[in-house]
Amino acid sequence: MPEGLPTAAALIEQRAVTFFSIDTDVIQSHGYKFGEGALHALALQRPHWFQVQLTDVVEREVLTHRMEAVAKAIQDMQSAISGAQRVVGQDLRAIKDAFDALDSERVARERFTRELRDFVTRLGGGVLPLDGDTLARDLFVRYFEQLPPFEVKKKAEFPDAASLLVLEGYAKSHGTQGIVVSRDGGWAAFARESNHLYHVSSLDQLVALFESKGEKADKVKAKLIRQLSNPASNLTHQLEACLENHVAGAFWNVDDIYSGFSLRVEAEVNQVNYHDSDADLDRLGLWLVEHDPTVCTGEISVTISVDLDISVEFFQYDTIDHEEMGMGSDEISRQVEIGIDLFLMCHGDLLDAPVDDWEIGFEIEGGDYRVEVGEVNPDYGDYEE
Repeated sequence: MPEGLPTAAALIEQRAVTFFSIDTDVIQSHGYKFGEGALHALALQRPHWFQVQLTDVVEREVLTHRMEAVAKAIQDMQSAISGAQRVVGQDLRAIKDAFDALDSERVARERFTRELRDFVTRLGGGVLPLDGDTLARDLFVRYFEQLPPFEVKKKAEFPDAASLLVLEGYAKSHGTQGIVVSRDGGWAAFARESNHLYHVSSLDQLVALFESKGEKADKVKAKLIRQLSNPASNLTHQLEACLENHVAGAFWNVDDIYSGFSLRVEAEVNQVNYHDSDADLDRLGLWLVEHDPTVCTGEISVTISVDLDISVEFFQYDTIDHEEMGMGSDEISRQVEIGIDLFLMCHGDLLDAPVDDWEIGFEIEGGDYRVEVGEVNPDYGDYEE
């Protein structure tokens, strides 16, 4: 890797680093949400000349991972239809045929492919194919000599090695340098030995290179912070409404729940209430769009406190009748804290107009949370002995 990471000034003035690439694990960590949150904000946080170059390997991996959930859902649906037909004794072939005719797998595959390609297009880049006269030879040289990203001849690293060699080949052939974004140690090790690739482990580290500094950025940031620090401001009210909608529409999974009475426990969240929030305004990030002075993107880390009502059911297996019996139910409450990254998409006369005159949109990444409950037991206090 070239010595150190490039500074924002060097990137903007010299433009020696002109592209970046994202590994599958980073895209997966952001929930494949190309239309919201950090992946969506990239288009406004990077300079227009700094473009994405994904690899064919990453595109295939992303599509494969997303299709796994689709295949399972289709299989579950088909099993449910067959199970209902078996239990009810009714011919449900019409339902099965209607479901098959929807061709859900094809529809999902086309949608996932379109979302990824639209993401790449917004970032002015492309998907690099697996080609090159020396690609196969270079792959096996690295494999047998245990060079990064291979570790002790791990065959599972072949896709990573192919992606990295393609990216390095692209940089060489275009006389440029790039930044790879990956949480994989193999990618970092490869970049350390490359003269053409830098490495960062997150999108936050990538966009931090381009965070706006200077008098104009400080003035815009101060205006936002002043409004967000005021509990009575319109912007604060809009922010709280956005957070309330987010927690209400999120999917809540109950984890780590058990009973001390050797009972099987099932639980689900049936009520979600926004309690309060704390925005880390001292670390508000700001990105001015160089080709449009009326647009900027802000990013804030927010901790949200949420009150949850959880329905719990208890079951005991009857070893004589060989069936499971319900052993009661209960309602419990928990207060949890979740951390989110909030993006503000601002448009207007950023320097001279008041914030209330701007058009501001909010985006939040995520929406799938886990609640650790711990031990719960049935309440038999209302039963007489």
